[in-house]
Amino acid sequence: MTTTDRTGPVDLPGDLADATFTASLPNVDVVVNCAAVQYVTKGVPLLFRKSFFERNNVLAAKNLCERYRFQGSHFIHVGTSMMYRQTGQDQYDIHSRMGGEGVYSRSKMAAQAFVDTVPGAATIIPCIIGGEGREGLFRGFVNMMTKFGLVAFPGHGNHKIHMVHVLDVASLIYRVAETRAAGFFNAADPDPLSIRQWIDEISAELGVRHVRKIAIPLLPVKWISSLSGYRLLAREQLLMLELQHVLSIDESLAIGWRPQFSNARIARDIAVHINRSAAARPGLSRSE
Repeated sequence: MTTTDRTGPVDLPGDLADATFTASLPNVDVVVNCAAVQYVTKGVPLLFRKSFFERNNVLAAKNLCERYRFQGSHFIHVGTSMMYRQTGQDQYDIHSRMGGEGVYSRSKMAAQAFVDTVPGAATIIPCIIGGEGREGLFRGFVNMMTKFGLVAFPGHGNHKIHMVHVLDVASLIYRVAETRAAGFFNAADPDPLSIRQWIDEISAELGVRHVRKIAIPLLPVKWISSLSGYRLLAREQLLMLELQHVLSIDESLAIGWRPQFSNARIARDIAVHINRSAAARPGLSRSE
């Protein structure tokens, strides 16, 4: 296996947005493109975010596709469930209408256009990816819960939102590579939870009783986010706070993949990781 990235302990350090570097990559049997930036990525600029996402998400994918399009490699690309046009439907399957909702998901759609030109390519479409180190809004939940015995969140928090463990995403990538499957494959656990249920799982795991849930009206949050150019909360994040976000995994199950982590287990494990990290900082003690 050969790895590449701009930083970190990889075999071939370099920038995939650099066409010269990408052209120098070796021939391989399988290409897995999970190189991308998100809203929470360190270094996302306050201004000129569109060009930042285009360089890292679109240009990198374009260069990889051009390098391996006719080389015979099995090309596997990691997309995002926000590529589906958000309608609040019961669940999204691989035939649901697609279309980017914000600068991030539009960049992923643009990258997908290049992936579609690669013969036999596969795209993994994960929902919210959880696991150790994937904290997102859970850090705020844990901090509010352990310090004040309450959790505030925008929206009503009653609709289901899917998560998937990062190890389950990795195992799906492996299964797609193993079977040389082509097409789209959603990644999710069969039992999604609502935000309110996430809070219940976290409070039970941390032993915090009688947590008060405070639902903040979503409309003012949407207005403020819009005025900030969707820098307070992105379009995709606002839609997920408003609408159900559940994926069908029929195609993934059909090739023999099975997720190992439930959404409840993911929420609990993230909470334990956050609480443990807080306890390791000077002057802080772990909640019992």
